[in-house]
Amino acid sequence: MTPMHADVPAEPPTDGEAVAPRFQVHAYPLALRIVSSVLLVLSTALVLHASERILFATFTGAMNPKPPALAGWLALLALVLFGLTRLIRWLTAATFSVEPSRFVLQRRGDRFEIPVTSVESVRVWRLPLPGAGLSLRMQSGRGFQYALQVADPLPVLEAIGRDGSQTSAAVRHPLTVFAHARAMIVRRRWYRLALKFVLFPLLPAAAMFYTHQSITYGGPFGQYQWYGLGPYLRTFSTYWIFSTAVLVLFASLWRVLSELVAFVAVWISPPYARGVRRFVEVACAVLYYVGFPALLAWQYLQ
Repeated sequence: MTPMHADVPAEPPTDGEAVAPRFQVHAYPLALRIVSSVLLVLSTALVLHASERILFATFTGAMNPKPPALAGWLALLALVLFGLTRLIRWLTAATFSVEPSRFVLQRRGDRFEIPVTSVESVRVWRLPLPGAGLSLRMQSGRGFQYALQVADPLPVLEAIGRDGSQTSAAVRHPLTVFAHARAMIVRRRWYRLALKFVLFPLLPAAAMFYTHQSITYGGPFGQYQWYGLGPYLRTFSTYWIFSTAVLVLFASLWRVLSELVAFVAVWISPPYARGVRRFVEVACAVLYYVGFPALLAWQYLQ
């Protein structure tokens, strides 16, 4: 036997493996997709409700205000529900391969081989929850038992429908164009969320805290000198939480409006989808990181 060295190429894969595009997806049975969607909607609603409670029930005339306890419980419940959605995503992780004569779905020990001829069409999700995705419609008239969530359905659809017979309608659908433009422009990272909703709120919180300390205690360290470090930090955390809640509501309002604008633009003129998406993301960032501090500064100068 001839020994194999690092610079000796291995045997090429089979023809099917050589040309088979493979995609990371999440394979949902219908019931689990419904559960995940409901959990996602509920967790979002709880965060918004908690932020609303903080906004309207924190400063009620008390000398040492604090966020309402209900908001904390709502936020904790939202975190639990969000954790469940992440668990479901982990459980549904799968790969979807497009081979010349079959589609192969592999998920946690299960392997499904679907002959291309048995698929009548591929349909994009009309309700993109818990995210964008697509479903296989079989020749029997029934849907395949797993629906596939994928951030960008377009590459999957293009791989499936090389001849255009199964996916032509889905490729042109506004929801596909909308999801593709979003996937190309938006890159969600945990550290960006941390910057947006943890670190950045420190700036308006520090400004409001400084004003409060100067007016109430005669200087930026007045409360610390009179009452100690604990009450001083609790007051600062109150302003930090309050600032975060205001920014969450502010960002949510503009996000809803911008997504509506982006979708209407895609529906009217699909070729401009990426340009509109880029404009929307830049506008949201400017409004958040520049517009809100400017609004706060204007308010304090009145």
